[in-house]
Amino acid sequence: MKPLIDTQEFLSLSSFLNYQLAGEPVNWQGILNLVVGNQPAYTRVSENFLLEALEYLGEAYGNQKRWLGPLAILHPIRASALLAKAQEKPSTLDLLTALLHDKEEDLIAERYSPESWSRLDTRYRLLLEKIDSQTNWLLNERIAFLAKPKGQKYTEYLGRLLNQARLTPELAVIKLADRLDNTLDLRIDLQDFTDRARAFQVIFDILFVNSYAGLHLSQHHPSASKINGAMRLFQLYKNVVFLSMLRAEQLPLGEAAQKLFYSLAVASIREAQTIMLHIFAYHLTSPADQRALLLEAMAYSHRGGCDAIRAEGQSVLDGIFRRHFVYDNKEMKKKGLDSLYRDKRLMALVAVTFLIIFANFINSEEYAIKGISAAGIIPQP
Repeated sequence: MKPLIDTQEFLSLSSFLNYQLAGEPVNWQGILNLVVGNQPAYTRVSENFLLEALEYLGEAYGNQKRWLGPLAILHPIRASALLAKAQEKPSTLDLLTALLHDKEEDLIAERYSPESWSRLDTRYRLLLEKIDSQTNWLLNERIAFLAKPKGQKYTEYLGRLLNQARLTPELAVIKLADRLDNTLDLRIDLQDFTDRARAFQVIFDILFVNSYAGLHLSQHHPSASKINGAMRLFQLYKNVVFLSMLRAEQLPLGEAAQKLFYSLAVASIREAQTIMLHIFAYHLTSPADQRALLLEAMAYSHRGGCDAIRAEGQSVLDGIFRRHFVYDNKEMKKKGLDSLYRDKRLMALVAVTFLIIFANFINSEEYAIKGISAAGIIPQP
């Protein structure tokens, strides 16, 4: 299976969308064409719904930006485009859901003046009034399940979402598109020169070639990014949790979900490769040290360490999820990720472990990590 989109195609899509969004006035028809691609034409009524939803998002998001800097509106538009690439012909309801999936988290009254919120709320209600009552109800239900309530644990949120996905499988498909966009978006501000290296060639050379002198790049260390390697690993952890819970629920995944599942696993592997290569190029540069790290990860995997959540034990990887990725609040999260960021060897070891985990997702349709469920990240006997 081929991934739905690679990094360069994703960056191109983002560039084209940015170009359209910079227009005065914005060419919303052009943006919709980028979203649906070569899909068969929608009815004029359906197209008008989608255009009005885009225009609403344009006003609601305005110049708001994402954590890494790009316009915030890019995320729901790109997630919708990824959904359209995965489905033979996405329904108007599916596209509307993808476009509005973050409404309950991003577009809330607290972020606007009373006047602005009143105008936006009225505009949204008028949009919904133009949709038939059944579609209206389904759209609001889907948006509610896709929104993560403040303070709710990520596993609890996913458990509720996937439980509903038994009745509404489109929820899982849209969540996959959401996570795929979030993962690919990690590359927006970081064109690391290690991206150009062949990760598995480097791994082969480290393990088998005595004359290998290490990954030496002519470029200096990239400037500091707003999201560092530990934060990127946290995003990959979220992908591990989601894909594992999705597998464990044994939902009947249709073709679109399978394409997005595979694409998310591949995108996660590429991100893990980049993190590993960056550390090997700039921090842990000795091939002997790198070899020891790779062999440690291999031995851990062969002992079944990647098949279930482990309690603290002899290996530094035992209990790694709970130690560095499970937090009760933002302050604990910051401290935990800062601690991980200071330990470059551990970061590289976690990146390699994630390579193994995502490869397992690709190689086996039965693979899921035991101990990951709506109840949390629970060590297994």
